[in-house]
Amino acid sequence: MLFYRPAPGLFVSDLWCTQHEGLWYVYGCQGDANIGLATSPDLTDYTYQGVAIPGDWFGGDVFRWKGKHYMVYSHMGTEGNFINLASSDDLRQWKDLPGNPILSFPDPRWYDGAVYKKSLRAVSNCRDPHFIKDASTGEWAYLCFAADTGRGDPYRRACIGLARSRDLKTWQYLPPLFAPARSMLMEVPRVCRIGGKWFLTWLDAPWYGQRPGEEGPRPPSGPADVMIQYALADHPLGPYRLADDPTLLQGQFSPYVIDFARVGRRVMVVCNMFCQHGDRPDAATRGGLLPAMPIRQARGNPGKLEIHFPRTIRPLFHRRPRLVAGLRVNNPEHPHPDVKRRGRTITFTRTSTRLVELTGATGCDLIVDVDLRLTAGRAGIVTRYADRRGCAVLIDPARAQLQFVEVHPAFRSAVILKTLERHAVTGPLRRAFRLAVIQSHDTMLVFVNDVLAATFSFARREKGKVALLLENASGACRVRGVSARKSETN
Repeated sequence: MLFYRPAPGLFVSDLWCTQHEGLWYVYGCQGDANIGLATSPDLTDYTYQGVAIPGDWFGGDVFRWKGKHYMVYSHMGTEGNFINLASSDDLRQWKDLPGNPILSFPDPRWYDGAVYKKSLRAVSNCRDPHFIKDASTGEWAYLCFAADTGRGDPYRRACIGLARSRDLKTWQYLPPLFAPARSMLMEVPRVCRIGGKWFLTWLDAPWYGQRPGEEGPRPPSGPADVMIQYALADHPLGPYRLADDPTLLQGQFSPYVIDFARVGRRVMVVCNMFCQHGDRPDAATRGGLLPAMPIRQARGNPGKLEIHFPRTIRPLFHRRPRLVAGLRVNNPEHPHPDVKRRGRTITFTRTSTRLVELTGATGCDLIVDVDLRLTAGRAGIVTRYADRRGCAVLIDPARAQLQFVEVHPAFRSAVILKTLERHAVTGPLRRAFRLAVIQSHDTMLVFVNDVLAATFSFARREKGKVALLLENASGACRVRGVSARKSETN
């Protein structure tokens, strides 16, 4: 599957990665304890290698400095958060270095250095370290970490802390790398150069104090949202400023931890996300890793980041499920003059809620590619459609909005739609656009004009048809194709 887990029932939360001799080493907090290791040649297919460091750890990074491999990782103990340092000769076997922890109780001149308290505001005084490669030199190594300024409104004092060292053993705390006064927790920071600027990312959420309707063009749509946000600078050590649209990823079933991987001249984002557990649409559980996706600056807007379609997964798909012949709609016993089909092109005029079947039932991982031109209404793709039920994405170009919806039967032959999640499409969206959907067992990734627009988890439906979904729509759809994994069958 395109959604990696080390084992059934064993999730991956915080993650960090490095490349050595052509192989990627991806570390992550597996379950509620231990740091696990997986290797990958391409950040798409992973092989689980077991436990790298046993214990109740989280939030870390792996790096090479002065010719040696090091890992920093954090722990939330009964007396406070702290950060450990380990070294390795082969990136598989790790040994803690004497003198741990290397960071704990940061300098009270700039940070909350109080001992750990059982409250959400106090768990982030020193955790989730990240090695800032572009700032580090042969003389100084720089780490940033999740921290708290200890000053002002407790719901607005989260920051990204900063420290440096000449030997990785003794560290000097510096003023915060970024303190935007927006929430009470900023987790798992990452710094990466993309194009000509440096971008700082972190995890935020409504329960960390960012209030719905208050911040920017994409405020939280509900209390269950998780958000990867970012700021930018002209130097890896700042000063950083919040982006005009500071949200890179957002949603109830959305990536909540990311890391960056440089592959040649490209930068790839490696991320995990929540997934469905059971039949309830809000039954979220921590999951696994998505295929790595290229990230770049938006054309004409260097301050905006965009995640693009991962073309590296195309070779994994080649067998095309046969498209159904003729026109099959959800209410075949009635005339349907509002929908017509000629070859791969479907035209429609002022439809009600209409489904047009594209394939037979399949349980494969799929890529669905269509070109849509809408003069009115909304249109999208439903996957796993069976018994007049299914999970779908709908695009409304007039409102620049994307919705994940659940299809339910109504009366004998009609359907109704239940909205599960709404997203603003912040990239250019005209009436003619390309829609690509990657559907795996656990996840749906939606790309509009090759840019990732949203993610969601529809794991509760094992098998079904692919269909075009129309709602009060006029326009046309050209089906480019539906592709399945090479190793799977219908």
